[in-house]
Amino acid sequence: MNKTLQQLYQYVKQENFSGWDPFDGLNSVYFKESFFYKSEFLRLCWIQLFKQSPLNLRSALKVPKSLNPKGAALFLSGLVNLHEATAEQHYLTDAQELFQQLIRLQLNTKTGIGWGYNFDWQAKAFFVPEGTANVVTTVFVGQALLDYWKWADQKQREEIKNIILGVVNFIYNEMIIWQTESQLCFAYIPQKKTEVHNANLMTAAFLARVLTFSDIKKSIPLDLKALIIKAVEFSTEDIDDDGYWPYGTMDHHRWMDNFHTAFNLQALLQIKDSLKLTDYDNTIEQVYHYYIWELFLEDSRPKYYHNKLFPVDIHTIAEAIILLTQVLSKKYNNRDGENIFTQQNISQSKELLKNLQQYVEDEFFNEQGYFYYQQGKYLKNKIPYMRWSQAWMFKALAVREKRQA
Repeated sequence: MNKTLQQLYQYVKQENFSGWDPFDGLNSVYFKESFFYKSEFLRLCWIQLFKQSPLNLRSALKVPKSLNPKGAALFLSGLVNLHEATAEQHYLTDAQELFQQLIRLQLNTKTGIGWGYNFDWQAKAFFVPEGTANVVTTVFVGQALLDYWKWADQKQREEIKNIILGVVNFIYNEMIIWQTESQLCFAYIPQKKTEVHNANLMTAAFLARVLTFSDIKKSIPLDLKALIIKAVEFSTEDIDDDGYWPYGTMDHHRWMDNFHTAFNLQALLQIKDSLKLTDYDNTIEQVYHYYIWELFLEDSRPKYYHNKLFPVDIHTIAEAIILLTQVLSKKYNNRDGENIFTQQNISQSKELLKNLQQYVEDEFFNEQGYFYYQQGKYLKNKIPYMRWSQAWMFKALAVREKRQA
């Protein structure tokens, strides 16, 4: 196994897969019990202080380490990949434990099942209390459970099936912002109208994958394929002719960044693969071309935004490794049986992947076994965030390990 991955595995095991997060500032006991917590503006400022500071203020301000459901899902998926790559039982044993922890962390919504973050979260557009299910965390957990399905016993499979059906109910009954005859948009947060393309498409991709599990599909009375196509139609309509794809539709969401674009591409590839579609091949190639040529520098460093390098973010690197590995490990054919990705883009993908793997080990890895958070223009933030950094890199390196096995 890759030495870096082995060290990372030992580190996260030692920490019980739990830790701090860039957005967990509102878990501060001191701030939560103060008068200032009532102010939306001050909550946003407090979160940004914790997120932007290269100094870790969490111990001093009593922010506890905890298990993030999205992080746990990433670790679970990574462990399954490692077990499949090595056939070593201890990875599956760890996966079984995380599976049980995710079951305990599930939230009962009005009509189904979901997962949320382990902290209160203040964004510009909304406030989300801890214990509120959101669609992104929910579908990440759902995807991890489907990854685990192959290795689950019959009892666990029945449990996963019932959970997935509960997630589908949650998505269908609570997470559709609007729907027309040809389009729809899935929400990020229940009852919030913000239209975010990665949340919309990752939900559609999860539903598409559910349809590939016959034991689950036969218990779903809904026409999920129609919902999936509508979601794709809405989000792909917002792509410019050159492949520029904004984060969302609100005025302050018209920027394009690296890892959310990768999420969108990964979702479209999963939808193509699950539903055997060729309708969006040109769109995928168009955006992918923009992604690999405009969102990385000539030395392969990933830009954060399409027009801005810093901060170089570990999350961006991890998702790039996952997407590039996915593109290079499987041939995605068009109607004529040809790869939808040009040879030029395949060659560039290979170069990017090789350089990224070396770059992240040289610049972001600490010998104690963890990855740093970000490299700014002048300073490096070395806080070892568990979900944002370790979980993402663990899954990325595990996916690479499986593909190379």
